[in-house]
Amino acid sequence: MSQTLRSCASHSMALHFSPRPSSSLLLLRRLSASPSPTLAPNPPPTIGPPSPSSTIADDLSPAESHLLEKLYFIIKDHHRNHPNPDPSASPQPNLTIPDLSSSFSSIFPLPPSPALTHHIIRRFSTLRHGIPFPQILCFFNWWISFSPSSPSKPFTSMIDLAGKLHHFDLAWHFLDSMRALSIPIPLSAFSSLIRRYSRANRPSEAINAFHRMPDYGLEPDPISFSLLLAALSRQRLAVQAQSLFDSFSSRFPPDVVIYSNLVHAWCRAGSLEKAEQAFVAMRNAGIQPNVYTYTTVIDAMCRAGQIPRAQEVLCQMLDSGSTPNAATFNCFMRAHVRAGRSEQALQVHNQMRRLGCEPDGITYNFLIEAHCSKGQKNLDAALKVLNSMILKGKECAPDANSFNHILKSVLSLGDVKAAHKLYEKMREIGCQPSTVTYNILMQLFSKDKTMDMVLKMKKEMEKEGVEPNVNTYGVLITAFCERGSWRRSYQLMKELLEDKCLKPTKQVYEKVQELLRRAGQLRKHDELVEIMAERGIPQPQGRTVRNWNICSTRETGFSAKPKQLNQSVEIPHLARLPCDPDSYLRTTIWSFIHYRVVESSATLLPNFRRLSTATMLPMEVSASKETLRDNLAKKRVAVDAQAEAGSRP
Repeated sequence: MSQTLRSCASHSMALHFSPRPSSSLLLLRRLSASPSPTLAPNPPPTIGPPSPSSTIADDLSPAESHLLEKLYFIIKDHHRNHPNPDPSASPQPNLTIPDLSSSFSSIFPLPPSPALTHHIIRRFSTLRHGIPFPQILCFFNWWISFSPSSPSKPFTSMIDLAGKLHHFDLAWHFLDSMRALSIPIPLSAFSSLIRRYSRANRPSEAINAFHRMPDYGLEPDPISFSLLLAALSRQRLAVQAQSLFDSFSSRFPPDVVIYSNLVHAWCRAGSLEKAEQAFVAMRNAGIQPNVYTYTTVIDAMCRAGQIPRAQEVLCQMLDSGSTPNAATFNCFMRAHVRAGRSEQALQVHNQMRRLGCEPDGITYNFLIEAHCSKGQKNLDAALKVLNSMILKGKECAPDANSFNHILKSVLSLGDVKAAHKLYEKMREIGCQPSTVTYNILMQLFSKDKTMDMVLKMKKEMEKEGVEPNVNTYGVLITAFCERGSWRRSYQLMKELLEDKCLKPTKQVYEKVQELLRRAGQLRKHDELVEIMAERGIPQPQGRTVRNWNICSTRETGFSAKPKQLNQSVEIPHLARLPCDPDSYLRTTIWSFIHYRVVESSATLLPNFRRLSTATMLPMEVSASKETLRDNLAKKRVAVDAQAEAGSRP
């Protein structure tokens, strides 16, 4: 980095940050020879509300914490047994589930406190998939029936959760309920709603929510305006942020936070030219950019691969008297590490230390990643960095990402003992493993044929409350499929679809289906197909069968083409075929066919749900639809009897 900093006064600089000979540039050139005076790090201000914490606050007693755990598992179990077929559909605002309400009453002789209600909602809102929203809404309505005049926290949590799931009509319903019950509406309720609208890429609704604040007793102020700009900027909605800035510049005189949000919006949108204009306008207005503003511009340039321009901005940042912090240098380190320039990343670390800027946890994680990218020869260096983080204590304690980079290297080496030691070290220092950590460990143990450790990791994930993702299930299902365990594979696939509402990858889905077919479990095979259809998940386009090519839909019936004996063909399931349902099918099919009728026999032919391989006898068809229907009906009893008996056809 020191070499490139020598040329940071390039005349090709597009952003006009007062280019001139600078004392900071000369200082940077001498960094390799002598250290400069210590500069205290200055963390950037937080713009926008912090993300909700998933930890339980201290305002719950031990008894309430115990009740919280019981309530959590009651709601999860009910959701598992009664999955929501359409999570995108908003439930009724006054939803009640009688059997679930009875369970609530059995564990709560008295209505739960507002703090407990708030924390159970926040705990579910931290989940990424499979949020049991109908059950949570049922609990909230049950609770509000006992506590109509309640604090605003539980309502604010429900507004945020409803917005996260795009149930914005329910979010406004909760706001209307607060207004009707004369419950004070905090600014955080609208900031959450605005943030959720922005994340859903609905900027007009976010701006409309800002304009509707007076209807709920809140007057827009510079703080709420900056929150709106921050929400838009994080979602790269720079055009809307600029329009809003121009409209309200007379009402809310721009300050450093508002301008920084505008610069951030254009940087996030990838328009450095527009970011330059906002930066120049900021300085022309007599507002001095702060460390957050400079770091935003440097980060955008580094992400765009324009490292020399970013270094020029760093030089002028030092000239202006603004002190760079660890986040500023992390922008350079990220760019170098992602591009595989490990040596340059280490140079950035050396220079920030010489400038007196102490590294933070993210800096050390980039150092570990840089060492691990070099392979086994630098794994010891990565471990030294990890140990130095541990010695620093809470000031720079390692997190799951610190271990994950090393574990990935261990996975490539297949060193199970090293993985065990790293995992024990995580537990020893109190570092919470992440989903990625467990995925790597399960993948390593699966390769080592130690399925007991794979299952142990799965149980620990559930115990620790670490949410599995698609990759987690992919590792588990693949491991059981390779060992021929169709029961475990089927159970995990159902859990993935029904409990977590996730979409499996094509490879994993086809592995399970192939295993079920080979095991003769055709009903379970069909059940997974139906669950996929009910969840609105498209089927993989085609699978290989023997001797025939057949397509089926509810609208068009099915068509078939004869194939040579023992030839494998691809079948696009549930594809819409351009065939006339009233036309005659005159062809010959030599195949092994299993069929399952889901409608009455009167509509048998045009309403097949699906067809798959099963029967052992070839069937010849050369007839009209009516004759074909009769032939299929005669074979249905024998085929279904075989399937019921569990025998392989």
